[in-house]
Amino acid sequence: MTLSIRNQDADRLARRLAEIDKTSVTKAVVTALEETIKARLTTETPRDTARRILEKHGLSFPKNRKPVPPQAYHDLDQDLAG
Repeated sequence: MTLSIRNQDADRLARRLAEIDKTSVTKAVVTALEETIKARLTTETPRDTARRILEKHGLSFPKNRKPVPPQAYHDLDQDLAG
């Protein structure tokens, strides 16, 4: 099967990646696609990031923690504006 890149930017980027990795354009494209798919599937949510940072410092969210109500954000905005 042949890989055909018709977009000039895609071709330039694929060739640049192949040059950096010292590999073929096809292998560079496959590697880039695999890495992108993996990154998108393993992206942390803000909650996951907060949990990871807290755990790093020996802390954690309380078990029965409730979300901050929307009114709290409104009140903060009003305090900053006034």
